[in-house]
Amino acid sequence: MKKIVIRILLVLLVLIIGYLVFNQIDARPVAPALGAPPVLAPEVFEKTNGYYRLWTLIEPKDVDIETDAAILPYRRLFDPAFDNDLYIREFEQMNYKKKYKNPKELAEVFKAMTFAADWMNGAHSVINKYQEQLKKAGEDYGFMLARYEKLIHCESFIDFTLIRSDSPIPNLLAWLHAAKLSIALDVMAAQNGNSQEAAAHLLRHLRFATRVIPNSRTLIANLVAKAVARMSIWALNNIMNRKDCPPDVFQTILESTPTLAYEEYGSRFPFTCETYWVSELDLSAMNWLSAVKYKLFFQKNRTRNIRVRYMEGIIRYEETPPHLWDKDIEEMPKQAQGVFWWLQNPLGKKSLDDFSAGNFIAVIFKSWALKTAHDMLHIAADLHRNFDPTRSVQAQLNDLPSYRELLDPCSGKPYIWSETKQILYSIGIDRRDNQGDTKENQAWQDSDYVLPLITFVK
Repeated sequence: MKKIVIRILLVLLVLIIGYLVFNQIDARPVAPALGAPPVLAPEVFEKTNGYYRLWTLIEPKDVDIETDAAILPYRRLFDPAFDNDLYIREFEQMNYKKKYKNPKELAEVFKAMTFAADWMNGAHSVINKYQEQLKKAGEDYGFMLARYEKLIHCESFIDFTLIRSDSPIPNLLAWLHAAKLSIALDVMAAQNGNSQEAAAHLLRHLRFATRVIPNSRTLIANLVAKAVARMSIWALNNIMNRKDCPPDVFQTILESTPTLAYEEYGSRFPFTCETYWVSELDLSAMNWLSAVKYKLFFQKNRTRNIRVRYMEGIIRYEETPPHLWDKDIEEMPKQAQGVFWWLQNPLGKKSLDDFSAGNFIAVIFKSWALKTAHDMLHIAADLHRNFDPTRSVQAQLNDLPSYRELLDPCSGKPYIWSETKQILYSIGIDRRDNQGDTKENQAWQDSDYVLPLITFVK
């Protein structure tokens, strides 16, 4: 009996050792399928770089953000002339964020500034409802708005964020709030008869955002820039939809909205950072038991290869017009499934299942949302400037070169005009016509991209 038990234990020991050895046999790193990863652009650490203005947007009111002393704490985090590791360890991100307190008095206003609301027209429009709050906020946050003005007028904006998981980032919520407040004040100015000046300023917002998008090293900065661009487009369209909009505004918008290049609405660069410059697992930050578990049951290359291949697919989807996709976009298949999933790389598979791949589909949704909104704004301006009330809108659209040339990238056909809803729309990246319906939270399935187009007899 004892011999049988010993044999069973030996067999179990051999199986366990074999299992452990088997999990030490990692795969080879895959070669980049999209070509060699691009070389990072040279960082610019001179104080003329507008990226410092984004960092210093939340500095106290009495700080002169143009001085060397103001930018030095941020320069030391990234400039290789300094000990970046030391200054990053000492940098207290929470204390930095505390320099800016979310304006509670504007929470309702910002929440109401959606891509489904009319910000200008009607007694219950966003601007009419919150005029007093906006006027007061324009005074209270005047110093921040002045800094934001310098930001969007900067000649150079080069993101020098380090491609590593512990790299600090600017307070992007402050940027988004400053942009929302500034855009809301522009819309209010248009309501008060200053449409031309308001449109010119909103176009400045838009141009700045499309300059930031191509060189953002992080997806979150890329997404905030897209949000600012889309809000600017929505506000410009609101102005054009007013009965009293001056004809010069239509011409200005038409001339100032040339076709966007992929880099100006896409996410290739931050996606590339996510794909090829994934931070390595830091065992030193774990306790000894966790470190041992990962050494035994986590295969670095095999895990990374699966992630890289999925992200390369994400990049292909985003840079390809949706009407050319050979199949619908999908999330990464679950790795920890099946009876024997645990036999190879179990911790790697579980980490991949914790990887929020759906978030990357949302990024693609927002990229094409910006592209289609920009196209439709240009077409709307073209229609408005020569609108003939004796002819149908569809007939006039058909005559416009802009309408014939700027096709919906999601269908490969002209954008759809709905006479009943008074909207121009794209069928969205689900590539199904949902009759101009959109979902809450910009869910990409069963959701179209919509731009209201209201015409008046001038």
